[in-house]
Amino acid sequence: MKRYSIFHPLVMSFYSPSLYRDVANHWTGVGFLYLLLLLSLAWIHPIVRLHQSAAALMETLGPAVLEQVPTITIRQGEVSLDEPQPYVIEVPGSNTPLAVIDTTGQTTPESTQAFLLLTKRQAIVRKNPRETRTYDLSGIQDLTVDRTTVKRILDSCQRWLAILAYPAALLGSYVYRILQVLIYASIGLLFAHLLKAPLEYPELLRLASVAVTPAIVVDTLRGAAGIGSSLVWWFFCFLISMGYLLFAIRVNSSAEPEAQAYPPSTPSMTGPAVG
Repeated sequence: MKRYSIFHPLVMSFYSPSLYRDVANHWTGVGFLYLLLLLSLAWIHPIVRLHQSAAALMETLGPAVLEQVPTITIRQGEVSLDEPQPYVIEVPGSNTPLAVIDTTGQTTPESTQAFLLLTKRQAIVRKNPRETRTYDLSGIQDLTVDRTTVKRILDSCQRWLAILAYPAALLGSYVYRILQVLIYASIGLLFAHLLKAPLEYPELLRLASVAVTPAIVVDTLRGAAGIGSSLVWWFFCFLISMGYLLFAIRVNSSAEPEAQAYPPSTPSMTGPAVG
């Protein structure tokens, strides 16, 4: 009979042999629903920080950027500007170009590091120092962009950034963690063979999904503390996960006495079963 709910591993995965026995013997499915719950909670703090950082950036730099925005007209796919060109919008407090408007052809993507280069018929966006993306403006018949328009766009971005970023970040990390758990469960087959644990691959998937909890929690706390990540840190998290996976398999091996299967007391947390 299933003893622990989907919420228990959030804490008990750090120390409880009985939890890992229950996951292997009484949970159903492969544990991916629990993994989704874990990541849903782990991403709350980073997204809140992202929203706060964006709001602070808009409050400090937004007005200074808006002051530099000219009135730009696009008619029949052609850009016009009643200002001397090239017209450069800079990052406040520095000489770093944020955007360049140049319909004369003097400025090219190679000659500027600006995030946006607006030419007579194209908008060129710099994705990273080595890659740009070009958008043709021929489909725009009549458009005027001024400070009011840009402010409205920036306000909308700030308002919707966290709402849009949360599902995107969650989905990306969920796919990554599923692939990670699939690999860890494959490694678990070797551990199970060495420890003579009667575990099949679906059971190892459930155990791996729970065994990554300590590493994910520790990594989330690292991010909350503002500490940077590195290859060494990733390797450290890998070792944590392998250690807990080995622990989970060992407590399910035939060498473990059945009398120790469950502790005398049971935590009071309740919740739905894992699918």
